[in-house]
Amino acid sequence: MTSGPLVLRGTVSLLLVLLALALLAASISGVAPTGSIATEGAKPAAEASLPAATHPYQTETVRGKVVWLDEALKRLYNVTTEGDAAETIVALETPDGQLLPLVPDTRGRAFAVDQRLRNIDLEMLVRRYQGVPLLQVIRLYRVKPEGLYEIDYWCDTCAISMFILKACECCQGPTRLRETPVEK
Repeated sequence: MTSGPLVLRGTVSLLLVLLALALLAASISGVAPTGSIATEGAKPAAEASLPAATHPYQTETVRGKVVWLDEALKRLYNVTTEGDAAETIVALETPDGQLLPLVPDTRGRAFAVDQRLRNIDLEMLVRRYQGVPLLQVIRLYRVKPEGLYEIDYWCDTCAISMFILKACECCQGPTRLRETPVEK
């Protein structure tokens, strides 16, 4: 039995913790992020009726391209990570060069699983949790000259949408990347 996968998980976890601490320290020291981030004004009706204290997050719209964090750190800051950390964490790179790591849930992992989602112009509706430097992706849009296109994965047999490239949750058949124009 090898310890390779366990060591890799430990390295990735340590890297995430160190990154979170560094970003948290920057925010505490008054270095506020700038760039293409806009707070979404309206909250869903279910959220609007709850007291503000029950919302530990802000909903925001961000733009940029999703990249591998290790590659972007090397390219932008000449920071080299451990080889085991390569292609393990994705981040949104904003037009002004900010790197905003994504929560590795289903939506966030989709960028690691499907290379077609990386290095393209995107707009995302995200949640930013207080004290957490990672963004949680809620909705994903591709930015094209003719407008925004919502991105998901679609099973033509079951008419089910999913948020990560995988076999259909119903029929186990193939799914396809779907880009649906967003009406203004």
